Amino acid sequence: MITVLFFLLSIRVRIDNFHNDLNSCFNGKFLEMPLSKTTQKFLGLNEFSSNQEIIKSVISKYPGLRFHEIKKETRLANGTLQHHLSQMTKTNSIKSKYVDTIPRYYNYELEDTNQIILLRLRQRTTSRIIKSLLKNECQTFSQLVRFSKKSPGTVSIYKNMLLKDNIIVGDTNSCDCTKAIANTAIKYRLVEHEKVRMLVEEYGQSSLRQSADNLADIFLSLK
Repeated sequence: MITVLFFLLSIRVRIDNFHNDLNSCFNGKFLEMPLSKTTQKFLGLNEFSSNQEIIKSVISKYPGLRFHEIKKETRLANGTLQHHLSQMTKTNSIKSKYVDTIPRYYNYELEDTNQIILLRLRQRTTSRIIKSLLKNECQTFSQLVRFSKKSPGTVSIYKNMLLKDNIIVGDTNSCDCTKAIANTAIKYRLVEHEKVRMLVEEYGQSSLRQSADNLADIFLSLK
């Protein structure tokens, strides 16, 4: 009887140890750090950082990334990344915003208004409209079309999107860029010019590490 109890106890210990090893692997403790030393330093990480610390740091630097973009930056496997994103969302470590059924991820502490602005800064046509209004106090619709190099119909759609988001506003007040234009023409301007500029300066430089990023393009244009 005593022999049987010892045998069962030894099996239980082995099972517990196996679970501990498995959990450690999931947390990245037994896996080699997937990021280079340079990237670790840039993200404020070290070789002992867990997978969730890597994900949180990447999302902090690049708010609004989609799943495949986070995968590219973290170099984590699909299953591992999906597991941690799900857990981190449930624990309010990060939050997701769905755009056309596709989630984009942000730090939980990031304000909703900043979240929306950053989303629009990463989209090509809305970023061009915002870029035009950062460089010029106000612009007419035709000026936005010329600057964006898109069709009037396309610019109209994204202009209305920015109006709905309360990122821009339209009125008949003139500015230095539209002095020669009739007072009855509607001019568009940023609702919070300084906030948008601040977000570009805060996150645009980080985005330079990613190729073809609209936010990085705006950042460079303001220099």
